[in-house]
Amino acid sequence: MKILFVKRGALGDVLMTTPLVRQIRQHFPEARLDYVIGDSCKSALTGNPHLNNIILLPDRAFSAAGVGLLLGFIWSIRGNYHHIFILGKNWNINLLFKLAASNLIGFAREKISEWLLSSFVIYNDTNRYQVDYYLDLLTVSKLAQVNYADIQLELTTTTGDKDTIAAYLAKHQMSNFIVVTNSGGNNSFENSGIRMLPENKILELLARLLSRGSVILLGGAVDSVNYTNYRDKLGHPQNLFLCAGMFTLPQSVELLKLADHFYVTDCGSMHLGLVAQAQDKMTGFFGPTNPRHILPANFAGHIVWQDQDIFDPEYQINGKINNPQLKYFKRLETNR
Repeated sequence: MKILFVKRGALGDVLMTTPLVRQIRQHFPEARLDYVIGDSCKSALTGNPHLNNIILLPDRAFSAAGVGLLLGFIWSIRGNYHHIFILGKNWNINLLFKLAASNLIGFAREKISEWLLSSFVIYNDTNRYQVDYYLDLLTVSKLAQVNYADIQLELTTTTGDKDTIAAYLAKHQMSNFIVVTNSGGNNSFENSGIRMLPENKILELLARLLSRGSVILLGGAVDSVNYTNYRDKLGHPQNLFLCAGMFTLPQSVELLKLADHFYVTDCGSMHLGLVAQAQDKMTGFFGPTNPRHILPANFAGHIVWQDQDIFDPEYQINGKINNPQLKYFKRLETNR
């Protein structure tokens, strides 16, 4: 049997699909499992032991401007797969992959997807953990019995990753440190920054943490400009270390395993904390998103969400910002 998974990104979403991939592999050890993904998120799957092949497409292939690239790929795989799991939620991707196989499993946000997909899950509840939604796809496919307790996110790390982090910490003589990530809504598919703490709040948090000891700002290369700005406004403290874009995802996981505490917004790094099984030392800040959709029900860390009264599920369900005038995190107390 040959199965294809399709996901354009982003990092956190891709990591949340790994329990689905693992469970399918457990049920079908001899199957061919391939995963097509936008190239900016390839590191989320690199070394995944359950996949036979990772197929990289340019991120723009998943946009209107690059639809020709996607169509070319779809045409090249026509009839090659018994089942295709569409892990995104856009009806137009469902439509295009209808050209590749008759047995499509995916999400239905719009009515048209119910017609395009062979098996579908209605995606409409932000109170439900997103990993459970991905596992629902296996349930509706009727390929195998799902284990909803098996939800650990998966990312392969190596001894080399551990050594890289150990060397960095030794170089800077850090045995105790706190990690902070302020990102969210900044990736190849979104640039709103809506899930980030506003500047006054992150500066307030960093100033407090720096009074205790060393702080590492962790994130992707896209965060480097913001992090440099924070350092400048804080007066270039010697115990603030800017690591945006410095470490790979596996190296970041190894760093989080060693941190004393991890403060993070709703972004890919939050899911790296789950991979690292560092829940008990995580503080997650939420504004426009519902933490019940992002974190497992048994999350053992600290959740700070003070914007429930202005929460609009349209952002999480459909990616729409209905009221750009809404300002999140205004009531956030960073000393919690």
